[in-house]
Amino acid sequence: MSAIQVPATAPVDATERKLGTWSWPGGASRTVVSRPDQELQTFLNLLEDNYLQEFLSKDPCFQISDKYLLAMVLVYFQRASLQLSEYTPSNLFLALYLANDMEEDLEDPKCEIFPWALGENWRPRVADFLRQRDKLWARMGFRAAVSRQCCEEVMAKDPSHWAWTRERRPHHGGAQRGCPEALVFLPRGPGLSPPHCSLSSCCRHPHLPWPVPSKRPFLTPVWHHSHLSVAEDPWGEGFLMVLPPPQLYLEPGTYTLHSE
Repeated sequence: MSAIQVPATAPVDATERKLGTWSWPGGASRTVVSRPDQELQTFLNLLEDNYLQEFLSKDPCFQISDKYLLAMVLVYFQRASLQLSEYTPSNLFLALYLANDMEEDLEDPKCEIFPWALGENWRPRVADFLRQRDKLWARMGFRAAVSRQCCEEVMAKDPSHWAWTRERRPHHGGAQRGCPEALVFLPRGPGLSPPHCSLSSCCRHPHLPWPVPSKRPFLTPVWHHSHLSVAEDPWGEGFLMVLPPPQLYLEPGTYTLHSE
């Protein structure tokens, strides 16, 4: 990625500059938009791109593009001193992949970026994509670590923007060092539905809040007891520990079992 030159502007006498405004002949003043504000607005406008909107919609659990990862992309653009004309989908995919490299434990989800960034025949172009990622990293002075506070400062500049509502669900957070067996082949790319998430309903309703179970929700089992592993209560409090089969996922809470 080569830097794009922008036309130089004529120097302005310091006496003509006021705090937050430019003075013009005749006493008129115009508000100056600071460079960081321009960068933020250009970045937020970039997120409105139809292709990027489709890409973001295919990550309903926000595993590769939650609000912190998106904030990191803007920080990377600024650290690399990208010109505003370089705020493009291609560079966003590079920066987003690098952000995933830095913050995420699981390798498979971020590979979903490849077909979106490289097109249908993406496989032979992955090596070049990774070289371009490294060039962006070098332009940043290899400063890829971004603190949570830094991300929150970015979001605080326009706190009501929809990008900052992409809050990852707790069950997709934290360190995940294991390598669970993939249920679908990744990546899927444009034109296909996102992978089914067996841990929650957020894939079907990404904008709905995560349900909070009541203290004692009612559960009517549809499996015979022989399909459940039951362990006696080791604390002597009259409880049973029920271990469901691997195909069954229960939300946290206290359940009442009724025998048939």
